[in-house]
Amino acid sequence: MPPPPSLPTTVPSATRASHVLRPHHILTLYVLMHGIFAIDDAMMPEPFLLALHRLMLDEIAEVKPPRSYWEILAEIKKAANPHMSYPGVQEMIKPLSMLAQQFQTPDLLWNFMKAVPTLFLELGNDNDEASRSLFGYFCHRCHISFLKLSLAGFARLHSDFLEWLKFKADPRFVSVTPPGYAPIRKDIITNDYQIYKTKYDKREYATSETYALFLKGVITADSNVANEGLRRFFEQKFHEGSDSGLRQHAMLNLARMHYLRRELLACKKTLEEAVTTARTAGDNATLQHCTSLLHRIPALPSERGKKPTINEIQPQMHPLEILNDAKKLLTVEHQQPLTAAYEKVMQAIGLYDHYIDVQGGLFMESEQYAQHAVQGLIWNFFGCTHLARIEEDIVISFSEYGGDDNTRLTVILNQAYSKARQGKYDAAIAGLLEPDVWRGLSIADYNLWAGEIWHILALRASRRGQLRQLREYLTPRRPDVDYSVREYQWSKEQPIGSLIRDPLHDVLMMRRTDQAHISVDHLLATLWRAEYQGRYGLYRTAIVLLADISLEYGMTKWSRRILDEVMPQIMSENDLEQKGFALFTLARCTIAAGDSSRESLTESIRYLEEAERCFTTLDMFVAQMDVEFLLSVVHHNLDQPAQRDEVAQRHEATRVKREEAHACIVEEWIEDTWTLVSDVGTAIATQ
Repeated sequence: MPPPPSLPTTVPSATRASHVLRPHHILTLYVLMHGIFAIDDAMMPEPFLLALHRLMLDEIAEVKPPRSYWEILAEIKKAANPHMSYPGVQEMIKPLSMLAQQFQTPDLLWNFMKAVPTLFLELGNDNDEASRSLFGYFCHRCHISFLKLSLAGFARLHSDFLEWLKFKADPRFVSVTPPGYAPIRKDIITNDYQIYKTKYDKREYATSETYALFLKGVITADSNVANEGLRRFFEQKFHEGSDSGLRQHAMLNLARMHYLRRELLACKKTLEEAVTTARTAGDNATLQHCTSLLHRIPALPSERGKKPTINEIQPQMHPLEILNDAKKLLTVEHQQPLTAAYEKVMQAIGLYDHYIDVQGGLFMESEQYAQHAVQGLIWNFFGCTHLARIEEDIVISFSEYGGDDNTRLTVILNQAYSKARQGKYDAAIAGLLEPDVWRGLSIADYNLWAGEIWHILALRASRRGQLRQLREYLTPRRPDVDYSVREYQWSKEQPIGSLIRDPLHDVLMMRRTDQAHISVDHLLATLWRAEYQGRYGLYRTAIVLLADISLEYGMTKWSRRILDEVMPQIMSENDLEQKGFALFTLARCTIAAGDSSRESLTESIRYLEEAERCFTTLDMFVAQMDVEFLLSVVHHNLDQPAQRDEVAQRHEATRVKREEAHACIVEEWIEDTWTLVSDVGTAIATQ
């Protein structure tokens, strides 16, 4: 989803002109005066000066909450430790450690602040000019704020500064306001903090703190905090007019929150109101964002059968909206070939270049890799997993780890599930539990992350035949993610909703009861849809099923021929479950087509042995037993008792494993894993 649109130009940049001196400003001025400008560079080592400049830039930028005195002091001492032999370092560190003694009285602080202009005025010529450095601008701004203070305000600043020097933050109470950081009420009557008041010191103008509160509520899924923060933000004074003209922005942000929380009905109602408001205000940019988000909402239960709305490229449209159209075209029910989705990806790439280069849109590093993630998904549907891995590796390699990038998270989740499908369940879970994957997530993305872990555990349980674990432990703990019973269990109810996968599931269920021959019509229709849409992974599975059913009709040679045609694709893709099933079916077709001759039996052995290795890797005990049983029969018919007995022993060992797995309700490592997943969710929700 694209980021929320920036506020319009009606918000003047001067709304942040009001500046209040805080304790960390005084400490920063002290370091600048006695650590950077006052001491000769020859007395300071270059690594220490570099660290000091970086620390000051970090504090002056104010892109994060200010640190305490003890944190800044510890940072400076850490950079100074290797260089304490330099006299300049010693001259700076010693008085900095005893700062409270140097400002015991208000007069001492007054004299210090009166000396601040020496940091930004270039003396020695007729026309003193302000320094153009960032440090100079900062010092000049603090000096102006000092001149505006009243005597009561200065006395309060002095006492707050001394208290701040003693204050040590407790991580258990992050909401405690440090001394000197209480809000200053801007009111003409009660504000005695300043004696000289500018226009922006007399009235409260809009600030971003309440919007940050709204974003925190979105991240932690606290709707009360989010709604309150959004209301307070847009109730602020943005300009001198009586109407802010920003109500449509409030509605759009509220709709985005509902969309992320999957509250689709509330999202739709909010967007309809936002569209009306944006049209009334003549805000075309916000109107485009509202319309695009409205088109993202899937059909509600009352609108079943409604075709999705595909966006036409228009001015102010974000490229990610075109990528979302590609997602719509990937849905089987829309009956569109995958090439249509790929065309949308190409359009999104072109629109992204135009959006950045011509429209001057905001560049976000994560957005330029979104098209690679979608291409990886399309190649997976095409059945070309090697190409999909290349696209996904591009996203993993160049995106920032440990953040809230949904594109990177989506690719990591897809790769983990693909790894689990290859039988590497432990490696897939271990990869998702890496702190770099989950530490920057919001609750919405956490739900996707936890849901993928659940899907991997459910896949493992269903393959191993641990139905009690799936029903009694995993199903009650399922996160709020898309799920159908048919994905992991045999069921006649709750269809997946796919015109291809649902018929295949029905054919497999009929095959279990030896009635697959009556579902040929459904299988042939599925084959046509899979081939037409280009979903060759499902097409290969359908071909294998068709060959299996054809054996019941005595079409042995034809079954062998269609399998031979599709086997190169299956072997190159190396999907172990599909490969094992295809090899098992190919062995049966080979035996049947050769009338159980010695040559056909001998040829089938290598197919069965490879199928056994596939199912062993996947822990599919039932399928493994079927393969081993047929393999032992083949060895028996070839008069190979030693090999037959060896396979029979493996069959018995597999049976024992199956019984043990079926009796096990929950394994200890799975319980520990899910406890960790729950703890991560708790930490995100309470941050």
